[in-house]
Amino acid sequence: MNPTRFLSGGWLKLAAALWMGAGTGWLACGDPLASSGSKVKIEPAFPLRVRAFALQDVRLLDGPFRRAMELDRRYLLSLEPDRLLHAFRLNAGLPSAAQPLGGWEEPKCEVRGHFVGHYLTACALMHASAGDAELRRKVEAVVAGLAQVQARLGSGFLSAYPEEFIDRVEAQKQVWAPYYTLHKIYAGLLDAYVYCDNPQALDLARKFGDWAIGRNGRLSEAQMQKMLGNEHGGMNEALANLYGLTGERKYLDIALRFNHQDLVGPFSRRQDNLTGKHANTQIPKFVGAARLTELTGDAALRTASLHFWDVVARERSYVIGGHSDGEMFTPKERLSTAFGPSTTETCNTYNMLKLTRHLFCWDPKAEYADFYERALYNHILCSQNPDTGMMCYYVPLRSGSRKNYNGPLDCFWCCTGTGIENHAKYGDSIYFHDGLQALYVNLFIASELDWKAKGIKLRQETAYPDQEGARLIVSCERPAPFALHLRIPWWAVNGARVKLNGRDLAVAARPGAFTVIDRVWQNGDVLDLSMPFSLRAEGFRDNPRRLAFLSGPIVLAAQVEPGKPFPAVVSAAADLTTCLKPVPGKGLTYAGAAETFRVPGASGQSLTLEPFFRIHGNRHYMVYFDAFTPDQWKSREAEYLAEMEK
Repeated sequence: MNPTRFLSGGWLKLAAALWMGAGTGWLACGDPLASSGSKVKIEPAFPLRVRAFALQDVRLLDGPFRRAMELDRRYLLSLEPDRLLHAFRLNAGLPSAAQPLGGWEEPKCEVRGHFVGHYLTACALMHASAGDAELRRKVEAVVAGLAQVQARLGSGFLSAYPEEFIDRVEAQKQVWAPYYTLHKIYAGLLDAYVYCDNPQALDLARKFGDWAIGRNGRLSEAQMQKMLGNEHGGMNEALANLYGLTGERKYLDIALRFNHQDLVGPFSRRQDNLTGKHANTQIPKFVGAARLTELTGDAALRTASLHFWDVVARERSYVIGGHSDGEMFTPKERLSTAFGPSTTETCNTYNMLKLTRHLFCWDPKAEYADFYERALYNHILCSQNPDTGMMCYYVPLRSGSRKNYNGPLDCFWCCTGTGIENHAKYGDSIYFHDGLQALYVNLFIASELDWKAKGIKLRQETAYPDQEGARLIVSCERPAPFALHLRIPWWAVNGARVKLNGRDLAVAARPGAFTVIDRVWQNGDVLDLSMPFSLRAEGFRDNPRRLAFLSGPIVLAAQVEPGKPFPAVVSAAADLTTCLKPVPGKGLTYAGAAETFRVPGASGQSLTLEPFFRIHGNRHYMVYFDAFTPDQWKSREAEYLAEMEK
């Protein structure tokens, strides 16, 4: 979200805890099979084929995701509630001696307060993921401080900016996304209730919801829709989740009024009108539409959610699973040319993964899990500095770019907010279930699942992606019948092999599908999955000769020198992966010979390609390469040099 370019710019944190499954289980879908369904009042309007496990039922083991989560935990612990509450207290006329935070949280910024909602959610998620009691105390302190602010304001309104900002958005006057900011606070309060069992947080959210009803009840439908032209985050989702928690129809009614028909309407008719629109303004609208689909069974909202995912994931995404250039949806017919300095806003992918989880629970297709894996490794994990824990706003893909990270106290960008959530909930999409009959293993992340309803623990041991497979170990006090659905990724074209207790299983291991092992499982059963990675090149639909290289699920990149011409791939080979050779002793690392990677005006340049998610700091990189035949290179070399210089 770039305030210098867009008055409404931004993104959505969404009510992550409300359907990621922690203290009360899989809330957004009202999961009665989770360890505790007591907080959920409204069940889904249609049967969900699978459901997520509660976050507290999954514990990460050592690996890149566990290390990323620990860095995030340290950052959350370093932030002081009084500093986070400072602008809220000033807005309510309460005293505050705290030192103001900088960046988007400084007291004059129009989106001040947004990060506090993210902070509540991230701390609540981390408490569920790791059992951190200190973070729960941080949540309690922030909620108590917000209660004082709401009481002083008196109307149920709760913000770090004056309610006059809402007057301005209703009057179509210049203002930077006030409802976007409010959505974060709503979501954080609900997450504090769900994951940290904080009843005060739900009380604040209800009063806040009543304020929204009163405030918008005076607007006609036409006035409401005009107001929704200003970025409003996932207000429809947050209010829908409030309905799910309380069972009070009034919150569903106001949630439905926050559906922006200029976007949801066309997509319900399978139309795509995204070109030229601010990308992350739109994505939360469809996460909310998906949530409302579950609550109402509305067929139009369901179609809109599905079509939006299809368009963005299949037609508008770059190789890392992210999308947008300069925060905008560019023409998909020319996506290969959209390489400004700020591609793939991280908030976009955060929200697309949330939408993906909804759709997977409606219909557990391997395609959804494949997209999730691609984006999780190559964008979300990639966006965190593994030395400092700080996060990227954008992950630029233009050749010669490098990653830029937030400062701990002077930025608080939108993607800092979604970032602290991203790295707190890595356990949320590894495993799914259908009740008591089926267990889905979607992601290969070292972890342990406690399936309490079945009396089973499943330990996944893997060094993936450095290891091309995983081992699953079953622990149970008594034999347990269930069907294990094991994802065989779409890229596993070199053959996948499944062994049970050391013996090959004769099961269908088709890429892009789930293989099913249905049996009575015994304590100590060991299932081994091996999936040799395939090296491949992926080009754009509109330009297959502008391409990236991948090994298995992992996008590869090469370090380059900024300010110098970048190499192109020059080869007569039909399969350009033959230009790369594995580097002995270095997994997922490949060497490209100088005679193939050609630099205009020079003989060539030897390159080393390595996982993109491991390139950090001041290293400049190249992800996409232009490919030429030798004859094309002779005629295009000068033109290519001019393009690179430009």
